[in-house]
Amino acid sequence: MKHVLGFSGGIDSQAAARWLLNRYPPADVILLNADPGGNEHPMTTEFIERYSSEVHPVVVVKPLVRDMGGACRESREALGIGDDEELTFDLLAKLKGVFPGLRRPFCTQSLKLAPSRRWLREHLSEHGIGYERYTGVRREESTHRRKRKPREFDDFFNCWLNHPIVDWSKQMCFDYVRLHGEPINPLYSLGFNRVGCAPCVNSSKQDIRNWAKRFPEMIDKVRAWEEETGLTFFPATKVRNGFYGPLKIDDIVKWSMTAHGGSLSRFAGNEDPLAVLPPPPCESDYGLCE
Repeated sequence: MKHVLGFSGGIDSQAAARWLLNRYPPADVILLNADPGGNEHPMTTEFIERYSSEVHPVVVVKPLVRDMGGACRESREALGIGDDEELTFDLLAKLKGVFPGLRRPFCTQSLKLAPSRRWLREHLSEHGIGYERYTGVRREESTHRRKRKPREFDDFFNCWLNHPIVDWSKQMCFDYVRLHGEPINPLYSLGFNRVGCAPCVNSSKQDIRNWAKRFPEMIDKVRAWEEETGLTFFPATKVRNGFYGPLKIDDIVKWSMTAHGGSLSRFAGNEDPLAVLPPPPCESDYGLCE
């Protein structure tokens, strides 16, 4: 029996990985990193490589077009996209005709879950090896996850799915990992709350500002995707962060520089004074700079 965890390079999955490694033989623990189609910061990639060499091996799975199943078949044929071509974040949006969002999280399905299921089928199921899956899902993350049970059956993977840190806080995850002397994704020390994608389509206002100030090349990447696809990275609906789409990435960055409660329409005179200051060398709400 193997114990399989999706390892994103974020603190939640890292804490869940340590929980597993404290309970099962390392040979029975499999950590899968599903590459989010090129929408990842190099620091996260380097951190996963370091973790894989210093703590526990991480298997990197590249998403393929065939992981979409029968979805967007006409678009794929029209563009001459083969089933075995690598599925990138921008190609996924082009095939779908829209970037994923809070209400359309198809990036998780096509870039993470389906590729992982393919890998497990090819390397475990077809060889008669059983497995259970684990996640770093925590109830405090969202209303949707508040009622998650610690253990449930996963019909998509046809196996049991466990959420061992479902009742933990994010601070507990950091403390647990640091207690065991493990390295932590350095993006957290730079003030980021999300590190799985750069940026995530569900990024907070703070994270968008942080990407723009610390790593403007990530904004350049999104701008290039918008020009290539003719789509906006953020969806054309009001989202929890307070802005309305469709707005291009440069407008979203301008909005991120406003004070609390600021809107793009009231940008002039509503700039956050802190936005003009250079970011500090270390910035963390979880004691990582101490």
